[in-house]
Amino acid sequence: MALVACGAGSVSHNEWGASGMQIIGDFGRGISEAFSQVEKATRGVTSGTFTVDQHNVLAAAKIIEGQADALRETWRNARRDMRIDPPGSDDVSTRIASAWNDRLLAADDSYANRVLEYITGLKKLAVQLGDTAKAYGYTEDQIEAAFKGR
Repeated sequence: MALVACGAGSVSHNEWGASGMQIIGDFGRGISEAFSQVEKATRGVTSGTFTVDQHNVLAAAKIIEGQADALRETWRNARRDMRIDPPGSDDVSTRIASAWNDRLLAADDSYANRVLEYITGLKKLAVQLGDTAKAYGYTEDQIEAAFKGR
């Protein structure tokens, strides 16, 4: 049974440097679904700049923290679905499943860990914006209320 082939197959996978690679069967559909969930979670996320001032600092902090929380929840759900079970008991199937799980979940630079690092960065940015709000003269109560949405 071929798990990965170039130029042929039923499920296309063109993200994350795997352009032209096709992943075949239930195994491939599971991987593609996991990547699809990450894409949906980060759709609309673009890099760029925005200007924070005393009038929008609390709103910016709340939005960023809310997005981090939503992405973390999506990440938790997607992470459960990213584990690959060997499609067979043969040596190739068990080795390839282990390699995929390392790349997707276990390695320091796995896809799951990269997304978690991004989420952590968003949380840190929200904290920095809270600190900026203090510098603008907002009280702890005002900052806490803004983060809680009161």
